[in-house]
This record gives sequence, C-alpha cells and structure tokens, in this order.
Amino acid sequence: FLSYFRTLLPDLYNYFEEEELDVGEWASSWLRNLLAKELPTSCVLALWDVYFAQPDFIEFHPFVCLAILQHLKDSLEDLEQSEIRSMLLRLPKMNMLRIVSQAHNIRSEIQTRYGSTVASRLL
Repeated sequence: FLSYFRTLLPDLYNYFEEEELDVGEWASSWLRNLLAKELPTSCVLALWDVYFAQPDFIEFHPFVCLAILQHLKDSLEDLEQSEIRSMLLRLPKMNMLRIVSQAHNIRSEIQTRYGSTVASRLL
C-alpha cells in the first residue's frame, strides 16, 4: 500500500512527510478495519455492499483506500498536520460508487504498469 501511495500520489505523500504525519497511524486502521471506524455509516454500508458482491474484496480494499486519498488530495493539502490526522480518522461523506469506480481504475493502472501479479500482492 505504502509503495503505491508513494508512486501514485507523490505530491500528497511528500506533503504528509513535510507535515511529519505518520502514515502508519491512520493507514493501518484503514486497512485492518475496512474503513468502518473512519467513514460515516451510510458510506460504510454502501462500500461493504460492493465488497461483499466481489470475490476478492480484501485484495481490492487497498485500491479503495488509494482512491479515497486521491479524492481528498486537494483538501488534505490545504490542512496542517493535526487537521489532516483528524480528517483521515473521521472521513467526510463521499460518493462511494465514484470511489469504487476510481479504485477499479487505479487497480487497472497498477496492473498495466507493474503486471497483474504485483497488484495482487498489494496487501
């Protein structure tokens, strides 16, 4: 996840480093809890509906996380460290179908760039 974050969103990754934001602080929760703690309930339900309809949702989840970062990039880059941390730990309401669509695009881009087996090792 971290490698793809650094590669796909270098400006945001570098900004987080400048702000001395610990990526592990929020990313581990995002990845382990499937965003249940961070997203509003309506967004979690919409996302999990999509997940449970897929055979590989655990492998797909990191791409959703990357899509959320991509979606929030401009907003996050306007914030300071404590505000970024707060936003990442309490995400705003989003159109989850749009996020899922973007996640599919990101997965396809990674598969094209690095090969399909690399994308499956994202976790």
